[in-house]
Amino acid sequence: MNLFNAFQLHTLATALLLLPTALPQARKPALPGAAPRGNLDIRFLVTAEPEKVIHPTKGPDGKYARAQPIKVAPRGKQIAAMVFFQDCKPDVGGNCNVDVDLLGATPSGALFENRPGAELWRNKPAPHAGFTQLGVAYMRITVEAGDPAGIYRLTAVAHDRNSGAEAKAEATFEVR
Repeated sequence: MNLFNAFQLHTLATALLLLPTALPQARKPALPGAAPRGNLDIRFLVTAEPEKVIHPTKGPDGKYARAQPIKVAPRGKQIAAMVFFQDCKPDVGGNCNVDVDLLGATPSGALFENRPGAELWRNKPAPHAGFTQLGVAYMRITVEAGDPAGIYRLTAVAHDRNSGAEAKAEATFEVR
């Protein structure tokens, strides 16, 4: 499996416009004051269309195209597992400090990714309570011709260094 490490996303501001619609999982309603700070939550989006999140563009109808989650990963094409979070606890300066452990396992359980302590959102301004933010860390994966068929499992465990809270998200995709 050809796997690249996470790297810094330099154009997050534009991507923020799509985040609430890009997540395939159901979210808790974001009512004013309903999401207490420090109640860390994370989600995965595994997609073959990461550019729709990183560099969103409007279509002819004026709406942003949504990155679709994948269920079956195409061989030879790069996919991305993007980590989103909400409700980190800000420090006295208003910044969040969240790390994430990223794991990727083949159908046999062998790890192809084991990256503890990757930056999810370190020393950056805390997003508004209840707002879903794209994190810095993500995985880029290319399933090659010789990789085994079956279900691949991705796991992220985030650690809020300000509150001590942890949150876990899992995602799977199939390779045929």
